[in-house]
Amino acid sequence: MCRRKVLLLFLLGSSASTEYDPEAKVESARLYGNLNEYAYYFTDILVGSPKQLTSVIVDTGSHIVGFPCAGCDHCGHHLEPAVNISNSKTARWLGCSDRCKFCEKDGRCAYSEEYSEGSSISGHWFEDYLQLGDASTENPAVRARMGCHDSENKLFFSQRADGIMGLAPSGDISEGSNPAVPSDKMPTVLDDLFKDRKHVDARIFSICLAEWGGLLTVGGYNQQHHLQKDGSGIKWIPMRAQRYYFVFPEVLKLEDSVVALDPDEFGVTIVDTGTTLTYFPEVVYNTLVSDLQSFCAGHAGCSATQESSGEDICWRLHDPDAKPTGFPTLSIKFVDVDSKVDWSPHSYLNHRPDNLWCYGFSHHANTQTILGISWLLHKDAIFDMKQMTFGLAEANCPEYRQVPGLWERFAGRLVKLGFVNRWPSALAVAALAVALAAVAVRFTLRRTSRSEPEMELLYREQNLE
Repeated sequence: MCRRKVLLLFLLGSSASTEYDPEAKVESARLYGNLNEYAYYFTDILVGSPKQLTSVIVDTGSHIVGFPCAGCDHCGHHLEPAVNISNSKTARWLGCSDRCKFCEKDGRCAYSEEYSEGSSISGHWFEDYLQLGDASTENPAVRARMGCHDSENKLFFSQRADGIMGLAPSGDISEGSNPAVPSDKMPTVLDDLFKDRKHVDARIFSICLAEWGGLLTVGGYNQQHHLQKDGSGIKWIPMRAQRYYFVFPEVLKLEDSVVALDPDEFGVTIVDTGTTLTYFPEVVYNTLVSDLQSFCAGHAGCSATQESSGEDICWRLHDPDAKPTGFPTLSIKFVDVDSKVDWSPHSYLNHRPDNLWCYGFSHHANTQTILGISWLLHKDAIFDMKQMTFGLAEANCPEYRQVPGLWERFAGRLVKLGFVNRWPSALAVAALAVALAAVAVRFTLRRTSRSEPEMELLYREQNLE
């Protein structure tokens, strides 16, 4: 293999998994974000004709796909310009007869949504083409119901991502139901994606979360990132998908010490990628904190010193270059499942500056458990809507702090098309130049960088305007 092809294949490696796979009928899109810096993970979508780029938080705990639109009365400064619906030739405002719950005097269908932390959005529904990921993914577009925000408040106003993409199920979509006719009156983006049987023929999606970014797939899941690539490492858990993704924990353990031993101690439990931390009922939380302190007291302090950071409980490692390997592994066993799901300390402890590691879990005022981002880190979470099972696999999820540049993308495209195999190197370089010139317009829909310093600078500049 020539040296040039090795380089091209190396460049392809970071991007191949985010292109549409027409044989497997699986769509993929990069995720961006981080638990501490952002408190959420988000992806890009392309909306309308011509396509307009916007960014949305990936949230399995809500149902609306919505973002600010041009003319918004109270919207913050975000990563992308507000979507201009009047510029799309294929957009249609939804009216009172379109499964509308809130009809306004002008005949348009409205929505208003409040979230548990106090933020809210409101606006009007429209229908248009939606494509997962940026232009480089080549995912097929589907017609979908989306929301145009007229107003954002609190976290929605201040967040850097433009909007939100709710991936919660619309209703009971168990095996016997028709995915094209959800039981709930409002279809979700999942309903729209799963209806496209020509391009997605499996009612499965997965979310793989790395420390920075990750991967969203629709129509299947990507085993190449699993630690056990033959699929044997997936722990399959019974799930109920009805408005939310319910699972049923039974036992929580700290090494061999039992923290909770009865399903009733956990209460109602959901998997929610829109919640930053993992929340337990107060009794379970207090027992877990006490058991962790007792464990560290008997194991050289877990090579750390306990500190407080505001209201958070944190530990500072004695070795600034170390990982929290001195802390115990937690595990959860679920009802009707023989095996347990491990929760490692580099997930339930969040790494902050100055070698501070803080608890990624907290207590819930109600008897309720929310398995949030901190529980899903470094795992591929698989939502199988046909089998009604939730799968978890330990994974080295791909990290995306930056969007690959044009050279990386087109180098990969040349290898994919076989140009490097068939053409001499000079012709290959010439072909690359022609390809770059011919389709440069297409890549105006992509950012050149998503690095944290640049995003922070952009955010500050926007808020100073």
